[in-house]
Amino acid sequence: MTRMTRHVIQLPSNVPTFLWHTHEDKGVPSENSVFFYLALRKAGVPAELHIFEKGRHGVGLAKDIPGTCDWPQRCQEWMQTRGLLERR
Repeated sequence: MTRMTRHVIQLPSNVPTFLWHTHEDKGVPSENSVFFYLALRKAGVPAELHIFEKGRHGVGLAKDIPGTCDWPQRCQEWMQTRGLLERR
C-alpha cells in the first residue's frame, strides 16, 4: 500500500508560477507538483502545470527527450503572454 503525506505549502503572494514535471521522476513524485498547483489555484495565484511522460529527475533542458524537450518553449510562451518576456 502506498502512503502519501500532504506537505504544508507556503505560497508567495500572487507570484505567477510555471511548473513542469515528468512522470518518470523517481526523485520527486509528480503529485507534489500537482498539489502545489492546486494550492496556487486555491490561493488565486496564476499558474500553469505541465507533466511530461519521459525524463528522470534533474533532466535540465531535456534536449534529447522527445516531448519533454518542449518545456522551455512552453515556459517562454507562458512568460510572453504575461509580459514577463518580450516576443521575438
